[in-house]
Amino acid sequence: MLQSLTPDFFDTLIVVVIIIGIAFAVVRLYRDFTRPLPPEHNQIENHRTED
Repeated sequence: MLQSLTPDFFDTLIVVVIIIGIAFAVVRLYRDFTRPLPPEHNQIENHRTED
């Protein structure tokens, strides 16, 4: 069953998994840094006292 799993194929598989992981990390970081920030706590309190 594992006869086709040569050292070269295994190394390639590891590199592909690392590249996919890095790609997911980049996408996640991009989404985190470009999402709108929630309002600050002080702005919420000021808004409540103005009503």
